[in-house]
Amino acid sequence: MTPTCAQCKRVIPDVDINVASDVAFCRACNVAHKLSSLVHGMQLDGLDLGHPPSGSWRHSSGMGAEIGATHRSVGTALGALAFGLFWNGIVSVFVLVALSATLHNLHISIPDWFPAPKMNGDQIGVGMTIFLWIFLTPFITVGAIMIGTFLSAIAGRTEVEVRQSEGSVFTGIGPLGWRRRFNAGTVVDVRIENRSWRNSDGDHRNKTQIVIEGQDGRQLKFGTLLREDRMKFVAAALRKALLG
Repeated sequence: MTPTCAQCKRVIPDVDINVASDVAFCRACNVAHKLSSLVHGMQLDGLDLGHPPSGSWRHSSGMGAEIGATHRSVGTALGALAFGLFWNGIVSVFVLVALSATLHNLHISIPDWFPAPKMNGDQIGVGMTIFLWIFLTPFITVGAIMIGTFLSAIAGRTEVEVRQSEGSVFTGIGPLGWRRRFNAGTVVDVRIENRSWRNSDGDHRNKTQIVIEGQDGRQLKFGTLLREDRMKFVAAALRKALLG
């Protein structure tokens, strides 16, 4: 595949390509591109946008375009549900203990139906109660993430809206989510990017995401929750809408 410049669309000759350094230099624009990014972009240009994978959509009108895909995944939902029930079931016991100690230290009477385990001996003091809440915070956070992952795998979506020179990327569940805006008129590249690294334990990690890059070099990254075929469709349709 012969790479072309993402800005002027001219073919970059072989003499200006360095595979080892992953660089493709466009002399007309005086810009050095990542060769891998250009190749990935060309692969996206070859996708058939007329037959979107299940759970993906593209709506175009005179006002602009809406491109998106669902996060729906039965495997992810079942995995998150099983782990979430196990994890939150254990953590909930300690949360009830902490809540019972908090009510006691606030001199609020605990009703008989309250499901906290009975405490033998002295009640937990204020200092230990504060420490218990601090200690439980990361465990509660993990449990909340599992709940969010389950809900996202059932009803979550990633959707991009383009209205003339304005664009926005929404990631969330129903009306709840995170919306980020970008200038659609200054976009120079849309691609899928694979990033690999090693964590503090030396384990290999990999992240695949869609990248929208502007003229100023700023990048908007999203789509990590999408299935591979849906991610490719969204990236290809968005590339078509923004770059033509």
